[in-house]
Amino acid sequence: MPTFDRYSAIGAREDLSDVIYSIAPTDTPIMNSIGKSKATGTFHEWQTDTLAAATTANALIEGADATSITVVPTVRIGNFTQIVGKTVQVSGTLEAVDKAGRKSEKAYQLAKASSEIKRDIEAIITANQGQSNGSSGSSARVMGSLLSYIKTNTSKNPTATTGVDPTTIGVSTRTDGTTRTFTETLLKDVIAKVFVSGGTPAALFVSPAQKQVVSGFTGSFRLYWSSSTALSSTNKRTGNYPSWC
Repeated sequence: MPTFDRYSAIGAREDLSDVIYSIAPTDTPIMNSIGKSKATGTFHEWQTDTLAAATTANALIEGADATSITVVPTVRIGNFTQIVGKTVQVSGTLEAVDKAGRKSEKAYQLAKASSEIKRDIEAIITANQGQSNGSSGSSARVMGSLLSYIKTNTSKNPTATTGVDPTTIGVSTRTDGTTRTFTETLLKDVIAKVFVSGGTPAALFVSPAQKQVVSGFTGSFRLYWSSSTALSSTNKRTGNYPSWC
């Protein structure tokens, strides 16, 4: 007698998990580690200052009169705001019907778009992008990326095509030189430059491939690191980010 089996039966319920697994990377280590500030205009500005070089000749005669000096003013720096966004469009019917993995399609799509926006911002921060005010109705305002603000304490290949740092902070972009191997010596050189210039390096951000290189460094600083898929060219110039590892 033939056995009535699953291949012939009608009405078996589908076995669909009630969980949606995201397989895309969602980490945004650089955006998470930098400070935040409220902008009240489309061009946000701040000021920087520095100290005079230390000298051993600072000795005054007892009772000497104060002398006049030329005061160096602060430096004013700014960046344009950039509007980022995603569109979510869900029909009322889809929102109402039963769904696997989420109760509300609208809420699910909004959460997904939020993660995508965070990844876009991380990519913008690490891009080689100069700021622009845009124009009404034709081009969007764009902010200068982190790389456009770093013009000192960098490391460039002296034996081949040399890269060029931004000429105007926030506006100009960098020009990469000939690619070379990322080494511990190059990293330490940039760390020293940053420290001597008054910086306090605290983190190193590299691509997954360069993270493997850093893991092979022998210095004690290799115990701590962060990886970012958005960064892919730190092997070209190792001074892009003030860094301790």
